[in-house]
Order: sequence, then C-alpha cells, then structure tokens
Amino acid sequence: MLEDQLDRAFPDLAEIRDKRLRGLVGELWRSVSERNPVHTDIERIPTHPLFPIERHGSLANHIRGQMAVSKTLVPTYMREWRIELSLDHFLATAAIHDAAKVVEFVEQDGKLVATPGFDHALVAGRLARDLGFPPEIAHMVAVHTYVGPMRLPRSRAAQLFQYLDPLCLPVFPEHGKSSVERHLEANHWSVAAPPDDVP
Repeated sequence: MLEDQLDRAFPDLAEIRDKRLRGLVGELWRSVSERNPVHTDIERIPTHPLFPIERHGSLANHIRGQMAVSKTLVPTYMREWRIELSLDHFLATAAIHDAAKVVEFVEQDGKLVATPGFDHALVAGRLARDLGFPPEIAHMVAVHTYVGPMRLPRSRAAQLFQYLDPLCLPVFPEHGKSSVERHLEANHWSVAAPPDDVP
C-alpha cells in the first residue's frame, strides 16, 4: 500500500510536529490506495497521464517540491511580514493535496487515463475533512488547483498554497503548452496574446 512508502518518499513528513496530523496523512493515503489498487509505487504516479514522468517528474517529485518551498515560504512570511503560518499545515497539505489522483488515474485499455470530470482537489478536501484533518487543511486542499472550477481561497494559507501548485510543476512554454496555458484551457478561459513589441 502507498501509505507504507510515505516516510521514504517524503522525508519532510518527519518535520510535522503534530503526531496526530502525521498519522492522518497516512490514513488518507491508505484510503485512496484501497479505492484504486492500480498504483503500487508512489514514485511511478504521474502528475497527470499526459505528463511523462521522464520530462515532468512524478507526483512524488511535485509533492517534495511543495514541501521544500513551504519550508522556505513559512519562515519568510514570519521574518519579512510577521505573518504566522503553520509549517505543519503546509507540509501536511503538500503531502495529501493530490492524493485523490490515485483514485482519478485508472487503467483503460492498458494505459493510464484520468477519469473525466473527476475533481481531485474537492475529493481530497472532503476526504481530509471526513478523516478529521483541521478545517484549514481541508480547505487548503479543496481550493489548491486551477484546473476545473476555480475556487477562491478563504485564508492566507490557502491562497499561498494555491500558488505552490503550478510553481512546483515543471510544465513550461519551451515544452509546448505551459502550466498557465493548460489551466486557462481547462477552465475554458481565454487570454490575449501579448503585443508583438513585448520583449
């Protein structure tokens, strides 16, 4: 089961001081693993079936990136603006925010595909709430993505975590459509191209 791989895959989980919260992270991953046993290696789950791991990294890379950035972001906000954020909350949210992709990504005709219309953020947010995570974490998870219906964050922590999602996903214009362009398309939003004289 994937929950048995968490400590090895995400060593920063050890920095979560709240032992109950660390335990809930494992419970959530156990829950999604039971719903779709196709995924047996956390390092082999892509961020999306359309994004090859060889180029864009795995879901585990994405989560580790968010944890690393969180460990810089939280103390920076305290030092520069005296805004207190919970590192425990950011690390736990990073660990679980995309866990429902384990349920979303299924095998079809021998290939991994995303289930159409599946809202991984909302599913994971509700699961976090139902398992007893702090409400702030459930909210951070539920609104973290720009894919699908846009949900506005209700807190500074949720807003900042929402920015981490595309920041920790190496999908750049040099490779085709950028993560920004993909998010716009997923929501059927359009944006004008920059004028020709923009450097």
